[in-house]
Amino acid sequence: MSLGLSASLLGAFFLALNYVATQRCQQVWSYRSTRMLLATQVSMALLLIIPFVLLRVWRYLELQDLVSLVRINAPYAVAQYFIILAIRKSDASVISPMLTLKIPTLTIMAIFMGQGMPSSHQLLAMALIILLAYALSRRSGRLDLWPALFVIVASVGYALSDIEITHFSKRFLGLAIPHQVALTVSVNYIFCGLIAAPILFFMKVPVRIVYDTRWIGLTWVIAVYLLVIGFSSTGVLEANVAQSLRGVFGILIAMALARKLPGSSTDWGFKILISIGMTGAVFLYFL
Repeated sequence: MSLGLSASLLGAFFLALNYVATQRCQQVWSYRSTRMLLATQVSMALLLIIPFVLLRVWRYLELQDLVSLVRINAPYAVAQYFIILAIRKSDASVISPMLTLKIPTLTIMAIFMGQGMPSSHQLLAMALIILLAYALSRRSGRLDLWPALFVIVASVGYALSDIEITHFSKRFLGLAIPHQVALTVSVNYIFCGLIAAPILFFMKVPVRIVYDTRWIGLTWVIAVYLLVIGFSSTGVLEANVAQSLRGVFGILIAMALARKLPGSSTDWGFKILISIGMTGAVFLYFL
């Protein structure tokens, strides 16, 4: 198995773990979504201070990079906020596979931007993803529309952020990919932490919330680092299919922690089948 594919699979696992950690934090401490979002940014910044210093990241930065960092993180913050809302409204084992809605969302965006119609097999893949998401939303016998809408909004935010961070990472061309990605991740999330910390202070939020969100921050940093390496090292097909497996990973993690996550539903077999179907649809889309 190639390094890029291995990184994508591990990244998908840590992404699924991040959603479970987010749900657990909500259930144990009942923090508001805005406070969780801000505290997680601070916890990630604290985690990244060591690589920031060891890599001497400041040598690569210029003042105009602030504009790029704002353009990366404004849509990212919106996306993260809506993912937290989606998990609060639903369950981590549902949101993980439902994030494949990102593909039809981005395709529709591309059509409106004049990039042409998708092929017939891509349309079929999109239809399968939407139908499977619909089935997942109706698992309790009624259509639970809000989590799906929150995921769609988050998908748009992640897409816009991904475009900007890809452009930003080109500032470090010429370096090895792991080094390049480490620089990008360190700069980006320390910037987020510097913005979030004073907001938390003025909101008079207890410092403990930063500690309580440490696992959310750690799993997200690891996931992003691995996924960016995966996309940089492998083809679009391999990276996207590997990333879509976060749905399967999310369900398996939730199953393992079911006793510690007292709000989780138990229709695991149904969820696993839906998630595998979504992974197959992603594979079909990128063929």
